[in-house]
Amino acid sequence: MGDIHLTNSWKNRSTQLIFPIFRYSNLSARRGDENMNTIMYEQDEVYGIIRLNRPEVLNALNIAIVEDFIELLAKLEDQVEPRVLIITGTERAFSAGADLKSIYTMQQTGQLNPTEKLLNAVTTLFNKLETYTKPVIAAIDGIAYGGGCELALACDFRIATTNARIGLSEVKLGVLPAGGGTQRLPRLIGLSRAKYMLLSGEPVEVNTLQEWGLIHEVVSSEELIAKAKAFSAPFLNGAPLSHKAIKSLAVSSTNTDLNTGLEIERHWSNQLHGSNDAKEGIAAFNQKRKPVFQGQ
Repeated sequence: MGDIHLTNSWKNRSTQLIFPIFRYSNLSARRGDENMNTIMYEQDEVYGIIRLNRPEVLNALNIAIVEDFIELLAKLEDQVEPRVLIITGTERAFSAGADLKSIYTMQQTGQLNPTEKLLNAVTTLFNKLETYTKPVIAAIDGIAYGGGCELALACDFRIATTNARIGLSEVKLGVLPAGGGTQRLPRLIGLSRAKYMLLSGEPVEVNTLQEWGLIHEVVSSEELIAKAKAFSAPFLNGAPLSHKAIKSLAVSSTNTDLNTGLEIERHWSNQLHGSNDAKEGIAAFNQKRKPVFQGQ
């Protein structure tokens, strides 16, 4: 895996922003891509902020940005910190979805199935986010269409600004949402509402999406990241291994019968009770102090 390149100096610990912003671009560099800084990452000790960084194309998803995203997630997964990931965009968009210009270019040059590699990559990325060991928040400002919307669906929670425009527009292109949109959206907002979004291809107002349960909070653009941090602050009280187990169980519950789910739950419970974090949590409760979890 590539190294992570730092672009500013360490900050005073008392500010809480102790980790520098860096651009995660080694895969892009090795591929020789012109747009090398596809992902920007910033960590403030417990919150990791991932910014999609292709503003010139509204943060559209191509192979470079998706593969860089996957590699960054792999690097962060086994670290105790960050405890929470916040995914957002840059400038006017969260993400406009698949990079249609590059797909069109590939079609014109006669490439067969030009979207196959990208679809495989985004499926890997979205599945990874859905089952990621840490809570993941989508902080949406501006456009979140197609694959950009599907990226948000793969996150645990979604906070949007009043400027957000969210929709699955693939039907207007003669295709369908193949990054999990037809599967995740009905599970999140119900079949009838999902059908409306999928069949119309129209964006839905964020306040309506909040009523439907897809968006958890609607905020101003200026306070988006601060609100995402505040929303996820209660998660910091939980143990990392508990988060990992609970997310796995919750995701699998949608396609597992009750008895099987209960068996898996007992398995995870037995695993956790033997962990150092469980010992620490129980000791801290009895000693009337705050536990210090290490993710072990």
